Amino acid sequence: MPPVYAVIVGILTEKFRVPAELISPQSTLEELEMDSLALAEFALVLREETGIELEERDAGTSSSLAELVDRLQARADAGGSDAA
Repeated sequence: MPPVYAVIVGILTEKFRVPAELISPQSTLEELEMDSLALAEFALVLREETGIELEERDAGTSSSLAELVDRLQARADAGGSDAA
C-alpha cells in the first residue's frame, strides 16, 4: 500500500483509538465505526498531517480503506497536497 495508507492507519489508531487488528485495506469506514462526525474530524486531521484534502465524495461510510487510499493518492499525485 502507498505511504498514505500508513498515515491513515496511524490516524485511526492514535486519534480515533481504532484497534489495529480491525484495520485492513478491505475494512470499510462503517466497519471501523466512523460516523459522519468522525469522518469530518478524520478529514481535518488528515489534511493537517498530509496536506491532502479529503472531500465528502471521497469517503462514504461504505468506502474501504483501499478505495480511500487510491483516491487520496491520485489527488496527491495530481498535486492536490503539500505532502504525502
